[in-house]
Amino acid sequence: MTNTPEQSRDSTETAKDTVKDLRDETLSTVQDLKEKAMAEAGQRAEAGKATVADEISGVGNALRRAADELHKGSPQERTFGRMATALADLSDKVRDKDLGEVAGDLSSFARNNPLAFLGGAALLGFAGTRLARASQRDAAPAGAAVDLGDPWHDDEDDEALDAAIRQQPSPYRAPATGETS
Repeated sequence: MTNTPEQSRDSTETAKDTVKDLRDETLSTVQDLKEKAMAEAGQRAEAGKATVADEISGVGNALRRAADELHKGSPQERTFGRMATALADLSDKVRDKDLGEVAGDLSSFARNNPLAFLGGAALLGFAGTRLARASQRDAAPAGAAVDLGDPWHDDEDDEALDAAIRQQPSPYRAPATGETS
C-alpha cells in the first residue's frame, strides 16, 4: 500500500493540528495551575498578615495595660502609652495595606533609616534565636544529653563537663580507688 502525496500531506496536517491542540491544552492547564497557586499564596499571605497584625495589636494592648498600672503622668506611663498607640497604628496599617505596599514601606524605611532597620533586624534575630532555643529545650526528652558546644573547647571537655553536671565519673579520669601512689 503506497501513500499518495495528498495522503501524506493530510497525515502531516493532522499531526500538526494534534500537536497544536496538545500545546494549547497544556498551556491552558499550566495557566490554570499558576492562577490557583497564586490565589493560594495570596490567601496564605493575607492570613499571615492578619496574624502579624493581631500579634502587634496584642503587644500594644499589653503595653496599654502596663501603662494603666503605672503612676499617672509618669515618664514610663507616657512612654508605654505612646508605644501602645504607635503599635495600634502599625497594626491598623498592616491590616489595611496589601503585601506589596507593606514590602514597599519596609524597603523605603530601610533606605531612609538604615541603622534603625539593622538594629530592628538584629533585635528580631536575637528574639527569634531565644525563642528557637527555648522551644528546643522544651522539646528535649528527659534525660537527654545537654549540648555543651563551645567554640573554645573540644568535645572531650564537653563530655567531662556533662559528666560533672550529671555527677557521674568522667570518661577521661580514672575513678579513685582509694590507693595513693
